[in-house]
Amino acid sequence: MYKKIVVGLISAAMAGLVYAAPDEDAEFKTPEELGWEAGVVAPSPLDPEYIDPEFKTLEEAEKAKAIGEAELKRIEKLRAGHNYLCQKKIFVNDCIDRAEGVLFKRSRIANKLIRQADHQIRIFKAQERRAKAAQDTPMPAKRATVKNNDDKVAKQNAKKAQEGANQAAYDAKLQAQEARRAQLEKEAAERKAKREARQAAYEAERQKREQAQKIQEEQNKKGGLFF
Repeated sequence: MYKKIVVGLISAAMAGLVYAAPDEDAEFKTPEELGWEAGVVAPSPLDPEYIDPEFKTLEEAEKAKAIGEAELKRIEKLRAGHNYLCQKKIFVNDCIDRAEGVLFKRSRIANKLIRQADHQIRIFKAQERRAKAAQDTPMPAKRATVKNNDDKVAKQNAKKAQEGANQAAYDAKLQAQEARRAQLEKEAAERKAKREARQAAYEAERQKREQAQKIQEEQNKKGGLFF
């Protein structure tokens, strides 16, 4: 009884901590009160609008980044809530795996959106800097300033080349990260399939043993009739 009371208090405290409303005086809501079903998570709200977005302005890219960051915060609350709810289920790990499978995909979409937005934000800001530099560069008025202007142009060209190299390196890094995430997702799916196979094998073996035991008991009863 003492153990059950302690577990109940811990669960209630966690639920209150995770699901408290922004207003400190507002009533706390547990996952049960919010109507959540253990292990059942809705698909990403960013799909399909933000799967492969095109940002026309800096403001659009910054807004998309904020949306992605807000989604990651929601995912953390969902993960904590479903871990809390799944602890009450018989098959705890299966319940958590169902929720985590959807949350993993939602996290992947949100992180991809943030990376794409960051990438575009850097491009927009670099374009703004180049445009500003072009406006601020005065026309050469004397021959004495021609060499200085040539040096400035050479430096600007070198800077653009370096920015291009940096961008190429960053794109290659993104591709490597995407490949790594895809591999992790594949490995997670394989581990889940193995767990389900082991569970199925265990259930089949259990049923087989129960059937054999039942047959043995029936045979023993029939044999007892001759004594």
